[in-house]
Amino acid sequence: MKSRLRFTLALTVAAVLGGALLYFSIGGALQTYVSPAQLLKDPAGQVYRLDAIVSQQPLANAQDQAYTPQGLRFWVQDKENAAARVQVVYTGAVPDAFKATREVVMTGTRQGNVFVAQRNSMITKCPSKFVNQPDPPAPTKKS
Repeated sequence: MKSRLRFTLALTVAAVLGGALLYFSIGGALQTYVSPAQLLKDPAGQVYRLDAIVSQQPLANAQDQAYTPQGLRFWVQDKENAAARVQVVYTGAVPDAFKATREVVMTGTRQGNVFVAQRNSMITKCPSKFVNQPDPPAPTKKS
């Protein structure tokens, strides 16, 4: 009787731990990725993962550009529609690859017409890693 109780208890603990592992491993993957155009249509206050291109266009006011006490301020634009833009306020470490025309992903919320990114949530995508490389030439026979 004791061995059956121990087995049931061990099986229950394993099932709970397995469920917790599954929940935490895919939890971040369940967040919705949005573009700037989609972000502006959705209600403010929800948490989103913004996937966009860093715009080359500077902010309207020179004093609002770059680093402010609130954080780094810049524009991002939609991949397909450059006219769909949203201003971003970001705090935390800025990746080395961050620059205009680079694709970035950030987690945060929309407050009015501004996307406020969570601290240290910016990831830059390196385009060279996603471009198909040509196959190397076939080796030639030496005579």
